[in-house]
Formats: sequence, structure tokens, C-alpha cells
Amino acid sequence: MKCRPMLTTRRGAIVVFACILAVVMMALLAFSIDVGFMYTMQSRLERSVDAAALAGAGVLVDGNQAASDQALEYLVRNPLSGTPSDASPESLSQLKAQLLADAGERLQIESILWDPSTKTYTASTSLPNALRVSLEQPDLPLFFGRVLGRETFAIRAEAIATYQPRDILLVLDLSASMNDDSELRSIGKLSQQTIEQNLFEIWQELGSPTYGLLDFEPVYVSSSDKSVVKEQLGLTNEPYPYPSGSWNDFISYVMNDGYVDSAGYRKKYGMLTLINYWLQRKPRYSQTPDLWKVSAQPVTAVKDAVDVFLEFIQMVDTDDRIGLSVYNSASGDGTLEAGLTSDFALVSTTTRQRQAGHYHSYTNIAAGMRVGREELESNARPGAFKMLVVLTDGKANWYSGGYSTSAGRQAVLDEAALCKDAKIPVLTISLGAGADTSLMDQVASQTDGIHFNVPGGQSVEQYKADLMDVFRQIAGHRPLKLVK
Repeated sequence: MKCRPMLTTRRGAIVVFACILAVVMMALLAFSIDVGFMYTMQSRLERSVDAAALAGAGVLVDGNQAASDQALEYLVRNPLSGTPSDASPESLSQLKAQLLADAGERLQIESILWDPSTKTYTASTSLPNALRVSLEQPDLPLFFGRVLGRETFAIRAEAIATYQPRDILLVLDLSASMNDDSELRSIGKLSQQTIEQNLFEIWQELGSPTYGLLDFEPVYVSSSDKSVVKEQLGLTNEPYPYPSGSWNDFISYVMNDGYVDSAGYRKKYGMLTLINYWLQRKPRYSQTPDLWKVSAQPVTAVKDAVDVFLEFIQMVDTDDRIGLSVYNSASGDGTLEAGLTSDFALVSTTTRQRQAGHYHSYTNIAAGMRVGREELESNARPGAFKMLVVLTDGKANWYSGGYSTSAGRQAVLDEAALCKDAKIPVLTISLGAGADTSLMDQVASQTDGIHFNVPGGQSVEQYKADLMDVFRQIAGHRPLKLVK
């Protein structure tokens, strides 16, 4: 009987405790809702700023204003509401202007020069390599914080996106077929006037030489006796100008070559047919060492496109390095012409000083790829993005010291597998109707690269323009990364 008052007292204490606990739990719930909302808004702002920095950095090559506009667009399209904006192009300008007006100094978009070694940056408008985006969002409402006297909160996010430095190996075709579009054999594709005009330009680029009575326009000599022909052309005592070839061989060529005959120049001797003889029969540097100076095609279009590629890379400070590998050596294997370097002038000069068939006439694509891959595996920087750029105008036809299209082709696929294992994407370029587009497409697909096809049947001007566009696209294929 005396215990009952104590039970009543305890029951009253539990009720009071439960009420207090309920208030605490409600406060904790309110606090967690506000904190959760703050974290959600912070995450959304960071995602928006990150996306803006990456998007803007991706177009830095088009100028600082283009980068700023792109970053601003991504901020507009990724608002804090979390619902991506589908603003029309017409309303986008208005929304961007509104964001700038509302944010004022709280929004900063600037092109900078990022130093990865010190992880610091300086403002740069001439050769930036990164974009910095910073945005502060004040006065976001709290749901329950006002109970504690705080009604709003502010968040801020900053992101810096930069280009990942690239180590790129250009693997170029120096087979003899890279002269074909300047030879009489291509009249059916490019017209006789085009070929003859190009041969005339090549003659002028060589200094408009004459030998004996040979001028540019060929003259007909009916005799089939080489000694008589040489005498009539004033070549009997005229030294042949280059290390390989002879006047007798040239005369025999003009008498018997099918392409010369089809072009209407059989037994017609002049600098036009002599230059065609050099391009077709004596293209190597060891045979006719001046041919690198002339505008033979398509090799000259490739040289011009490489220069465009190098110029485009230097429009922003990407810290890229370039190397140069070619398909052939004197033995038919690949040659590393320039190791990975930031001396782009060296790469350009070296490319310019090579001619079609420079070392060897055949096409050993796999050897060029192997030399390029080995240079990347040995000397690429640990943090750099590695890639090969492989160009060909023909079919793989040389392997292990001998002519074989099947073995040459399989060697290319085997090399592509090694590039895949090394995580080196291969960007391939098929140039003209003679290129093995199927093989180049396989190589690109197998290595997560891209295949570009510059089709045949075009004028030199057309495929040169297409080739330059391809190299611009490759130069713009820059991986981006957030560094802050």
C-alpha cells in the first residue's frame, strides 16, 4: 500500500523524460534536415562548377572569351535546383546575362597558367593551360535554423580544369607511293593538266635545271639507239646529276614505261619526263637527294598538315611533347626520327626534310607503330596521356625483310594488340583510295582510338584541306582533368 505513491511519481518522471527526449529528437531531426540540405546544395554547386571548368577548358584553344562563355553556359544549364536547364539558344544569352548580373563579383571565371609541380597558378591570357571557375551562393534558406537565430547559409565552390599533358608519336608513311599524285600515272585521277603543272612547279623548286639540250618541255627523238638519243639531246658528255640512275636508264624508261606511253610522252625527252623518272624510279634520298625540297604529292600535303597540327597544339600551353616515327629504314624497318620533345620546330624540320621513299619504297606500317610504341613506353612521362597517330596512303606490304601483304597486315594487328595492352590509343588516318581503310578502322577500334578517312578521287587541294582538318581535330583531342 505504501509503494503506490512511488509508482505514480516514477510514472510522472518517465512522461517528463519522454517529452524532453521528444524535443531533443525533433531538434536533432530538424538539425539533420538542415545539414542534409546544406550538403546537398554544396554538392550540386561543386558539380556545376566542376562541369563549367571542364567545359570551358575544353575550348580554351578558341580563346579566353569562348572558354568563359562555355563555362557560363554550363553554370546556367546546371542550376542549384538540380534539374538541368533545357534553355533554348534564344533564351540562353538572357539567362547568362542574368547570372552574371545576379552573381556579380561572387562569380569568377579566369584563364590561368597552372603549374602542376607547385600546384599554384597565375593569371594568363596569352597562353593559358587551365580555366578557374569560382562561385559563391549566399542567403540559401534554412528550414529550422531560424529557431536558433540563423535563417540562411552560404556555400562556395572552386574548380580548376586543365589539359592533361600529352606525349604523341606521329607515325608517318614515307613509302614511295607518297609521290604518286605528282606522277604521270595519276593523270586519270587528277587530269593531265594538273600533273604537268605540278611537275613544272617541282622543276622550278629544283632551280629550273637543264642538262644538255633538255629543257622542261619534252622533245621527240625517233631513234631507239640510246647513243643516238644522247647525242641529239646533248647528253653524251653531260654528267648525270644524282647518285643513282643514268642517262641510258632514263632514255630506256621514256621508251618503255607504260605510264609515260599512256600520257603521250613515249620517246619524248625533257625535264618533265626526267622528273617523273626520278619520282617513280629513283625516289629515295640515296638516289635523288633533292626531292625532299619539292612539292610532290601527297607527301607535301602531309608535311603541310603536320605543320598545322603543330601550330594548333601551340595555341594553348598544353605541355605536350611530340615524337616522329616513320615506317621505313634502309632495311625496311621503322625509324625513330625524333624522340619525344617539346622542340616542335625540330619535328617540323625533320618532316620537311624527308621525301617519299626516303629510305625504302615499301610500306611497313607495323614497324613504324612498333618504334612509336616503344618510344612511348620508354620515355613518356608518368602523368601524360599517350597516343599514336598513324597515317598511311597504302596497304601494309613489307614484313621481316620481305614483301608480303598478308604478313604485313597481320603484323599491324599484332602491334595494335600490344598498343591496347599498353593503354595507348591509336588514331589512324587513311589517305586516298589506295589506303587499307578496313585495317586502319580495326586498329583504331581495337585500341579505343579514332579512324579518319580522307577519301580518294579528290583534287590535291581538296584532300589537303581534308587532311589539315583531320590534324586539327587530332590536335584538339585533348584529355581534360580537374586539378582542384
